[in-house]
Amino acid sequence: MKLWMLATVSLLMPLLAVACDPPAAFTANTPSPQFDFSNGPADLPNVFRGDSILLFVWPDYTTNLVIAVNAPPGGVSSVRRCGGTLRPAPQPVQTVGEMQNVMRQLRLLRNVNIHVYSPVPEGFSGFLSLCNATPLAAGIGNLTSTDNDRMVTGHGANAFGFRAEGIVALAAGGSARVLAELQMLILPDGTCCLQRASHVTLLEH
Repeated sequence: MKLWMLATVSLLMPLLAVACDPPAAFTANTPSPQFDFSNGPADLPNVFRGDSILLFVWPDYTTNLVIAVNAPPGGVSSVRRCGGTLRPAPQPVQTVGEMQNVMRQLRLLRNVNIHVYSPVPEGFSGFLSLCNATPLAAGIGNLTSTDNDRMVTGHGANAFGFRAEGIVALAAGGSARVLAELQMLILPDGTCCLQRASHVTLLEH
């Protein structure tokens, strides 16, 4: 885990490879799989897909808002580690390049729960800081998460981040559009983590 801002409740489920004897009709001349999926980049052709249970949480100290994406319907307080009985729903994760000793990941969360909290709890350290907090707003939206070197194995800087947006109902009445973004950078020398952007904004809807 790189940051408290990304609360990983469970790691990416292991990908199982099952070996079996080839059928009798199989011949030595049959070409082996090349893992050249058309939707993979040319330099990292292999693509693996799986599910991961993730809860994304980050603050914006300028607007005094915290966003939580993929918490159960009742909010972060419903999560098991907060004393609740639920867990975030599994979400799809696509990993590219693992066979080239690098992991570039893409997570596309669609139509998931979004909760917005205010104020940012004092001494905020991640989703556990929201266990006793009541959401300011709740609704449905999308999140896109990218990571260009998940295990920081390359020689360049590792950029990763999240973007979320959705429509939320305000506890005080009415609705709003939430826009949120977090961009982080790990330098080639391992220095972690430089924050390039952290925004959580509610706009009139």
